[in-house]
Amino acid sequence: MKEPIYKNIENYVMNLIESGELKEGDLIPSEKQLTERFNVTRMTVRSALNNLVNGGYITRRRGVGSIVIGNNIYDNISTISGFTKEMENKGYKVSNIVIALDIVQADDILKEKLNLDENDNVWEIKRVRLANDEKVSYMVTYMPVKLFPNLTKEHCNGSLYKYIEGECGYKIAMSEREVTSVLSDDETESALDLESKEALLYIAQVCKLQNGDVFEYSHTYHYGYTLTLNAVPK
Repeated sequence: MKEPIYKNIENYVMNLIESGELKEGDLIPSEKQLTERFNVTRMTVRSALNNLVNGGYITRRRGVGSIVIGNNIYDNISTISGFTKEMENKGYKVSNIVIALDIVQADDILKEKLNLDENDNVWEIKRVRLANDEKVSYMVTYMPVKLFPNLTKEHCNGSLYKYIEGECGYKIAMSEREVTSVLSDDETESALDLESKEALLYIAQVCKLQNGDVFEYSHTYHYGYTLTLNAVPK
Protein backbone atom coordinates (compact mmCIF):
# COMPACT_ATOMS: atom_id res chain seq x y z
CA MET A 1 0.00 0.00 0.00
CA LYS A 2 1.37 3.37 -1.02
CA GLU A 3 2.30 5.72 1.82
CA PRO A 4 0.36 8.99 2.14
CA ILE A 5 2.27 11.91 0.61
CA TYR A 6 2.56 13.67 3.98
CA LYS A 7 4.51 10.64 5.27
CA ASN A 8 6.93 11.04 2.36
CA ILE A 9 7.50 14.63 3.43
CA GLU A 10 8.01 13.59 7.07
CA ASN A 11 10.49 10.89 6.05
CA TYR A 12 12.37 13.30 3.80
CA VAL A 13 12.86 15.83 6.61
CA MET A 14 13.67 13.12 9.18
CA ASN A 15 16.33 11.71 6.84
CA LEU A 16 17.90 15.16 6.53
CA ILE A 17 18.08 15.36 10.33
CA GLU A 18 19.19 11.80 11.06
CA SER A 19 21.87 11.86 8.35
CA GLY A 20 23.39 14.97 9.91
CA GLU A 21 22.73 17.12 6.84
CA LEU A 22 20.53 19.27 9.09
CA LYS A 23 21.82 19.90 12.60
CA GLU A 24 20.44 21.45 15.78
CA GLY A 25 19.30 25.01 15.12
CA ASP A 26 19.22 24.62 11.32
CA LEU A 27 16.17 25.68 9.35
CA ILE A 28 14.47 22.90 7.45
CA PRO A 29 13.23 23.59 3.89
CA SER A 30 10.39 26.13 3.88
CA GLU A 31 6.74 25.27 3.32
CA LYS A 32 7.03 26.80 -0.16
CA GLN A 33 10.09 24.67 -1.01
CA LEU A 34 8.42 21.47 0.24
CA THR A 35 5.22 22.31 -1.60
CA GLU A 36 7.14 22.68 -4.86
CA ARG A 37 9.37 19.65 -4.28
CA PHE A 38 6.48 17.25 -3.61
CA ASN A 39 3.90 19.02 -5.77
CA VAL A 40 1.35 19.19 -2.96
CA THR A 41 -0.73 21.81 -1.19
CA ARG A 42 0.51 23.78 1.82
CA MET A 43 -2.11 21.99 3.94
CA THR A 44 -0.41 18.66 3.21
CA VAL A 45 3.00 20.11 4.06
CA ARG A 46 1.65 21.56 7.31
CA SER A 47 0.22 18.15 8.31
CA ALA A 48 3.69 16.65 7.89
CA LEU A 49 5.37 19.47 9.83
CA ASN A 50 2.84 19.25 12.66
CA ASN A 51 3.66 15.55 13.02
CA LEU A 52 7.38 16.38 13.15
CA VAL A 53 6.70 18.98 15.86
CA ASN A 54 4.69 16.46 17.88
CA GLY A 55 7.48 13.90 17.41
CA GLY A 56 10.04 16.29 18.88
CA TYR A 57 12.10 16.71 15.69
CA ILE A 58 11.43 20.37 14.92
CA THR A 59 9.97 23.49 16.48
CA ARG A 60 8.22 26.27 14.61
CA ARG A 61 9.10 29.94 15.10
CA ARG A 62 6.78 32.63 13.80
CA GLY A 63 8.52 34.80 11.23
CA VAL A 64 11.53 32.45 11.14
CA GLY A 65 10.43 28.98 10.03
CA SER A 66 10.83 25.43 11.30
CA ILE A 67 14.03 24.66 13.22
CA VAL A 68 15.69 21.35 14.08
CA ILE A 69 15.59 20.44 17.77
CA GLY A 70 18.84 18.89 18.94
CA ASN A 71 17.82 17.30 22.22
CA ASN A 72 15.83 14.23 21.20
CA ILE A 73 16.14 11.81 24.09
CA TYR A 74 14.63 8.34 24.35
CA ASP A 75 12.69 6.98 27.30
CA ASN A 76 11.99 3.30 27.81
CA ILE A 77 8.56 2.89 29.41
CA SER A 78 9.41 -0.63 30.57
CA THR A 79 12.12 0.53 32.98
CA ILE A 80 11.81 2.08 36.44
CA SER A 81 15.43 3.10 36.89
CA GLY A 82 14.65 6.82 37.02
CA PHE A 83 15.64 9.72 34.79
CA THR A 84 19.19 10.08 36.13
CA LYS A 85 20.23 6.45 35.64
CA GLU A 86 18.49 6.14 32.24
CA MET A 87 20.19 9.25 30.88
CA GLU A 88 23.61 8.40 32.32
CA ASN A 89 23.37 4.94 30.74
CA LYS A 90 22.87 6.70 27.40
CA GLY A 91 25.96 8.86 27.91
CA TYR A 92 24.31 12.12 28.99
CA LYS A 93 25.55 14.35 31.78
CA VAL A 94 22.54 14.78 34.07
CA SER A 95 21.74 17.69 36.37
CA ASN A 96 18.70 19.22 38.05
CA ILE A 97 17.40 22.66 38.92
CA VAL A 98 15.19 22.52 42.02
CA ILE A 99 12.51 25.16 41.65
CA ALA A 100 10.55 24.31 44.80
CA LEU A 101 10.50 21.85 47.70
CA ASP A 102 7.44 22.27 49.91
CA ILE A 103 5.22 20.30 52.27
CA VAL A 104 1.57 20.55 51.20
CA GLN A 105 -1.74 19.10 52.34
CA ALA A 106 -2.75 16.16 50.18
CA ASP A 107 -5.91 16.80 48.18
CA ASP A 108 -8.38 14.08 47.19
CA ILE A 109 -6.43 13.13 44.05
CA LEU A 110 -3.14 12.77 45.94
CA LYS A 111 -4.83 10.76 48.69
CA GLU A 112 -6.17 8.34 46.09
CA LYS A 113 -2.95 8.06 44.07
CA LEU A 114 -0.65 7.70 47.09
CA ASN A 115 -3.05 5.73 49.34
CA LEU A 116 -2.88 8.39 52.03
CA ASP A 117 -4.85 8.91 55.21
CA GLU A 118 -7.03 11.96 55.81
CA ASN A 119 -4.43 14.27 57.40
CA ASP A 120 -1.29 13.07 55.60
CA ASN A 121 1.03 15.65 54.06
CA VAL A 122 3.17 15.25 50.95
CA TRP A 123 6.36 16.68 49.56
CA GLU A 124 5.78 18.74 46.41
CA ILE A 125 9.01 18.79 44.42
CA LYS A 126 9.33 20.90 41.25
CA ARG A 127 12.45 20.30 39.18
CA VAL A 128 13.84 21.01 35.74
CA ARG A 129 15.84 18.07 34.40
CA LEU A 130 18.87 18.74 32.20
CA ALA A 131 20.82 16.46 29.86
CA ASN A 132 24.19 17.82 28.73
CA ASP A 133 23.10 21.19 30.19
CA GLU A 134 19.99 21.31 27.95
CA LYS A 135 16.61 21.68 29.65
CA VAL A 136 14.61 18.65 28.53
CA SER A 137 12.01 17.99 31.23
CA TYR A 138 9.91 19.72 33.87
CA MET A 139 8.82 17.39 36.66
CA VAL A 140 6.40 17.84 39.55
CA THR A 141 6.70 15.00 42.07
CA TYR A 142 4.60 14.19 45.12
CA MET A 143 5.94 11.85 47.84
CA PRO A 144 4.49 11.05 51.29
CA VAL A 145 6.26 12.94 54.08
CA LYS A 146 5.77 9.96 56.43
CA LEU A 147 7.97 7.81 54.15
CA PHE A 148 10.65 10.48 53.66
CA PRO A 149 10.66 12.79 56.71
CA ASN A 150 14.29 13.84 56.17
CA LEU A 151 14.12 14.79 52.48
CA THR A 152 16.20 17.88 51.64
CA LYS A 153 16.88 20.09 48.63
CA GLU A 154 20.30 18.44 48.34
CA HIS A 155 18.62 15.05 47.80
CA CYS A 156 16.42 16.60 45.10
CA ASN A 157 19.48 18.01 43.32
CA GLY A 158 20.59 14.44 42.69
CA SER A 159 18.78 11.19 41.95
CA LEU A 160 15.72 10.71 44.15
CA TYR A 161 15.68 6.99 43.36
CA LYS A 162 19.27 6.67 44.57
CA TYR A 163 18.25 8.45 47.78
CA ILE A 164 15.18 6.23 48.22
CA GLU A 165 17.08 2.96 47.79
CA GLY A 166 20.51 3.98 49.06
CA GLU A 167 19.81 6.19 52.07
CA CYS A 168 16.27 5.19 52.99
CA GLY A 169 16.78 1.47 52.40
CA TYR A 170 13.57 0.95 50.40
CA LYS A 171 13.35 -1.26 47.32
CA ILE A 172 11.55 0.12 44.29
CA ALA A 173 9.29 -2.51 42.70
CA MET A 174 7.15 -1.14 39.88
CA SER A 175 5.71 1.89 38.10
CA GLU A 176 2.54 2.61 36.17
CA ARG A 177 2.78 5.29 33.48
CA GLU A 178 0.11 7.10 31.52
CA VAL A 179 1.49 8.79 28.41
CA THR A 180 -0.06 11.48 26.22
CA SER A 181 0.85 14.70 24.41
CA VAL A 182 -0.11 18.17 25.66
CA LEU A 183 0.50 21.77 24.70
CA SER A 184 2.80 23.79 26.91
CA ASP A 185 1.29 26.29 29.35
CA ASP A 186 2.76 29.31 31.14
CA GLU A 187 4.35 27.17 33.88
CA THR A 188 6.08 24.70 31.56
CA GLU A 189 7.11 27.42 29.11
CA SER A 190 8.78 29.37 31.90
CA ALA A 191 10.50 26.27 33.33
CA LEU A 192 11.81 25.05 29.95
CA ASP A 193 12.55 28.49 28.42
CA LEU A 194 10.07 28.00 25.59
CA GLU A 195 9.26 31.09 23.56
CA SER A 196 5.88 29.88 22.30
CA LYS A 197 3.37 27.05 22.57
CA GLU A 198 5.07 23.68 21.99
CA ALA A 199 3.97 20.06 21.96
CA LEU A 200 5.20 18.22 25.07
CA LEU A 201 5.25 14.56 25.96
CA TYR A 202 3.37 14.20 29.25
CA ILE A 203 3.87 11.24 31.56
CA ALA A 204 1.87 10.69 34.74
CA GLN A 205 3.55 8.08 36.92
CA VAL A 206 2.70 6.14 40.06
CA CYS A 207 5.51 4.12 41.67
CA LYS A 208 5.39 1.45 44.36
CA LEU A 209 7.88 -0.09 46.77
CA GLN A 210 8.33 -3.83 47.25
CA ASN A 211 6.29 -3.65 50.44
CA GLY A 212 3.33 -2.31 48.43
CA ASP A 213 3.53 1.32 49.59
CA VAL A 214 3.03 3.93 46.91
CA PHE A 215 5.96 6.35 47.20
CA GLU A 216 5.61 8.61 44.15
CA TYR A 217 3.02 10.33 42.01
CA SER A 218 4.58 12.56 39.38
CA HIS A 219 3.82 14.67 36.34
CA THR A 220 6.64 15.00 33.79
CA TYR A 221 6.62 17.26 30.75
CA HIS A 222 9.28 16.34 28.20
CA TYR A 223 10.43 18.61 25.39
CA GLY A 224 12.24 17.13 22.39
CA TYR A 225 11.75 13.67 23.85
CA THR A 226 10.86 10.34 22.21
CA LEU A 227 9.27 7.39 24.00
CA THR A 228 10.14 3.81 23.07
CA LEU A 229 8.06 0.80 24.04
CA ASN A 230 10.00 -2.42 24.59
CA ALA A 231 8.60 -5.84 25.35
CA VAL A 232 10.09 -7.35 28.48
CA PRO A 233 10.24 -11.16 28.57
CA LYS A 234 8.76 -12.78 31.66
